[in-house]
Amino acid sequence: MPAGDPFAGFWRRAGAWFIDAFLIYAVYLFIAFFVWDDLLTKQVIEDPAGGVSLSAYAPTLLGLLMVGVAVWAYLALQECSKAQATLGKRLFGLRVCNYNGDRISLLTASYRTWPLWLPGLINSVAILDLIISLAALAACVSVAFTKRKQGLHDMMAGCLVVKRRAVFSDPPPST
Repeated sequence: MPAGDPFAGFWRRAGAWFIDAFLIYAVYLFIAFFVWDDLLTKQVIEDPAGGVSLSAYAPTLLGLLMVGVAVWAYLALQECSKAQATLGKRLFGLRVCNYNGDRISLLTASYRTWPLWLPGLINSVAILDLIISLAALAACVSVAFTKRKQGLHDMMAGCLVVKRRAVFSDPPPST
């Protein structure tokens, strides 16, 4: 049982994810623009009246697949590592552990992080994407409403996200 209040709250976790997402997408865009141009497609929208035309870049199906795989690899490999945290979680002083405070396995980390990588893999199937995205949103938002600040994905995987210096101890003996 954790002593004190070691659990990482919603906003700390959201801040960590913002940093992680920024890093992942910055690397993706660098690769897409300078290394592997099949990951993006340029779309040009022209004004029918002959005015200004706008151009934008959108990820290709391959690009969406690569982002999904990259998010999974980034999250799962770092959270099952000795650091027990992604770069964003480290900056916010957080770590991922099981209920005993121990490191989690790669399989558990993969299972725990599904709300963040699965929508990227399913993004090409419209109705399925909507369903998965809503489930992922519910899983992540539930962090704000549970006693141990766990998302549904944390509960499913038997994990906690705690402050880096959280201390785990045996429960006091019952009298």
